[in-house]
Amino acid sequence: MKSSPSWIPAERIQELVTLEPVLAVLGLAAGAWVIYSVFLKELSAMRHKNLRGLFSNLLLHMGGGLGVFLVYYGVNHLILAQTPTLERINSYVGFAALLWGVIVFVKTSRILLFEYLFMSHMRVAVPVLLVNLFTLLISIMLCGWVATDIFNVRLTPLLATSAILSLVLGLALQDTLGNLFAGIALQFDKPYEIGDWIEVQTGGQKWVGQVQEISWRATVLLGFGDEIVTISNRAIAQSEVANFAARNKPFYRTLLFKLPHGVPIPRAKEIIQTSALATPGVHKEVVPFVNISELHESWILFKLIYTIDNYAQQYIIADQIFTAALAKLDQEGFKVANSRLVILNG
Repeated sequence: MKSSPSWIPAERIQELVTLEPVLAVLGLAAGAWVIYSVFLKELSAMRHKNLRGLFSNLLLHMGGGLGVFLVYYGVNHLILAQTPTLERINSYVGFAALLWGVIVFVKTSRILLFEYLFMSHMRVAVPVLLVNLFTLLISIMLCGWVATDIFNVRLTPLLATSAILSLVLGLALQDTLGNLFAGIALQFDKPYEIGDWIEVQTGGQKWVGQVQEISWRATVLLGFGDEIVTISNRAIAQSEVANFAARNKPFYRTLLFKLPHGVPIPRAKEIIQTSALATPGVHKEVVPFVNISELHESWILFKLIYTIDNYAQQYIIADQIFTAALAKLDQEGFKVANSRLVILNG
């Protein structure tokens, strides 16, 4: 009984699935490992863990793909008398080897992009969105190549006839696409990077946190209470964003002290200033200073202006300054002013 012809073009598969492309893909993967071993020794433990995980996954796929290729290569070169059924089965094996090679190539390219971004951002985290977009684009290109070069599929008519479908999908996914393009715009504008402390304010809502991840859909913040805040990229693009990443200068912070009338003003200023200078985390190069901000019938308002380098520690530092200053003021007999309510009888 004669076997029915295979839907896979066996001759084209034989032209593509040869030893040379396999060696090229293996060499590319080996080059990625050499770059990691030689040039990326100073990475953080988390980045080492992530890259090793990617390499482990790549090695697993390489092993499977290489096994399938060896079966295909062995049948083609070692078995001289092949039956039609064996040829048909082997064409499927060759196509599987080709797809496996494409997967290994995409995964290797993804690792190489991570390595490039890690080398150019050694101390700053890299956005995964860029890597995911690159992986998506290269996957689409390779799938298009397989369809056109192997199966002779004409993509132009398909793209032309899918205009209505694209319109329907665009309307259905307008929020998702809005987040995607807003995320791409954020990558180019770079109002913030991973690791920055930002404040996002829109309408009556405000979010403050450290940027943990910028995905295709949203930006993930880690708040002061270790809470995870996820904000859509579209919402961020339409909001006011304040970036508190102190790369070149420290953060300015203020504290207010209400002291009663009659306190020696120079001495009170000195106590508050020295308490700030003695607190760990307060910037010493920009000396803290105290001024009188407001006069009230019940108190004098002293404002302490100081600078810090660690935005995440601002509340801890403020608590330490308050504790030290109030203790010293109490030792000198300076009491904090109390609000007084005067009731007049008519």
